[in-house]
Amino acid sequence: MIKKPHFHSNPEALLQARLVTFLEERGWHVEVMHGNAFQKGIPDLYMFHKTFGHRWVDVKLPSGSVLTKAQCQKWPKWEAAGIDIWIMKADNIEEYLLLFGPANWREMWKPRYDKYIREIEDILGELDDDEDE
Repeated sequence: MIKKPHFHSNPEALLQARLVTFLEERGWHVEVMHGNAFQKGIPDLYMFHKTFGHRWVDVKLPSGSVLTKAQCQKWPKWEAAGIDIWIMKADNIEEYLLLFGPANWREMWKPRYDKYIREIEDILGELDDDEDE
């Protein structure tokens, strides 16, 4: 019998609990990630399956969800490093099948998120400019 995880009662947390159960029933081992001040932007779930490998998954509500500033800053770097992230918005077969296609987090990207992306060279350049003053 699968042990049900304990979550808070906000809508996204309830969806996450249902997703964990749904995925474990299909043979996935699911680790719920607990981001903190040093790990902002980490997807909600890291999961792996003997046959299908591993996946990073972030849980979003079916409507009204947005990417956080930290996700907008971190996920493009992960993508560049070859790390895929999937978004799941429901505990059903249609969402489950998304895990077997390309990473889908970019589908949530909005032009307004571009302001959060800054190249490290720009940041370092600003620090150098500050030291010269």
